[in-house]
Amino acid sequence: MMTKKNKKSPNEMTLLEHIEELRIRLLWILAGIIVGIAATYSYSEQIINIAIAPLKKALPEGSKIIFTGVTEAFWVRLEAALVAGIIISIPFTFYQIWLFIKPGLKDEEKKFALPFVFFFSLFFISGVLFAYKIVLPIGFNFLLRYGGQELSAMPSIKQYMSLFLRMLTAFGIIFELPIISLILSRMGIINAKDLIKRFDYALLIIFITAAILTPPDVVTQFLMAGPLIFLYIVSIAVAFVFSTKKDY
Repeated sequence: MMTKKNKKSPNEMTLLEHIEELRIRLLWILAGIIVGIAATYSYSEQIINIAIAPLKKALPEGSKIIFTGVTEAFWVRLEAALVAGIIISIPFTFYQIWLFIKPGLKDEEKKFALPFVFFFSLFFISGVLFAYKIVLPIGFNFLLRYGGQELSAMPSIKQYMSLFLRMLTAFGIIFELPIISLILSRMGIINAKDLIKRFDYALLIIFITAAILTPPDVVTQFLMAGPLIFLYIVSIAVAFVFSTKKDY
């Protein structure tokens, strides 16, 4: 009599099997983003108008946003669809992440699939909105002051959309820090003492990250570093409450 082969537990899976599982999840995530791009491309002009709104408000009167290459406008529309595709596929993306980490959790923790997807999506979108509503307007108002009366601002739409995508993605990811801390704490990988002990290293990494991901001005860098420091402190509190790692 043939019996159905039991599925391996995460402890029984080899490194190659873990890598293969990760590859499958990443392919599903990529497929979700591609579907999102296809669904939003026809609305790319409206998306661009929404995206450039913070820059247009900060530009001096008479300034224009331009494109300088023959194919630039096409690629900008595609990039706008990419931004929208990433955002609307967020729940599906985090569901795939959940499927990857689910085998490493206890049975009573697996019931949190829907809250996991909801809060991961909520925190990511909160980071995106924080960047769009606060960081970008303040940063542009600060940077464009340096043009003075002699220089006219004519920013390239291609450069702007690249910056826009980088900033929104970066803030979306860093706002996930407390959720990531919750997961690692429940898996017994970190605890509050670990995070406190490494606070000085975390500060260094935070300011390096802010310097890399933001435009080269102190104001915008602090607008990223400030929330990161706050979220790290929140992560310490989360780890203190939920950690299963023994504190020796």
